[in-house]
Amino acid sequence: MEPNMEIFSPERMAAAIDSGQYTYMIQAVLVAVNLCKAWRADDGTNEPYSVQQLADYARMCDTHAPLVEGQYYMVTREGAIGLCPGQEWETEWLFVPMEPCPLRDEMLSQLEEQINSFYAEYHAMSAPTDSNV
Repeated sequence: MEPNMEIFSPERMAAAIDSGQYTYMIQAVLVAVNLCKAWRADDGTNEPYSVQQLADYARMCDTHAPLVEGQYYMVTREGAIGLCPGQEWETEWLFVPMEPCPLRDEMLSQLEEQINSFYAEYHAMSAPTDSNV
């Protein structure tokens, strides 16, 4: 089930943030990326996840494995993302912030390059051309 775009309305996002309970993983990711930029899976593999990888994973989860009644995602102050079955003390942490290490530094550098590239493309598209003058 693809998340309905109205879940991203300012009112719905504010309500989810106030409650700390996110019906869709993509909502939790949108909050978590403001707190953290690189994660590890907390499933024993310690697999690293970038912002893009986590967003892709969230879309897949929301589409193919929607939550059942009473479940919700949580985000910690540090940016960890967990799945709560209804009682917060039973939360299963899915992604935890990556510890400082060379791999995290590389991932953050790649993210900065992607952002700079995006801004460069945007500025190139919005710059006036001779035909616009």
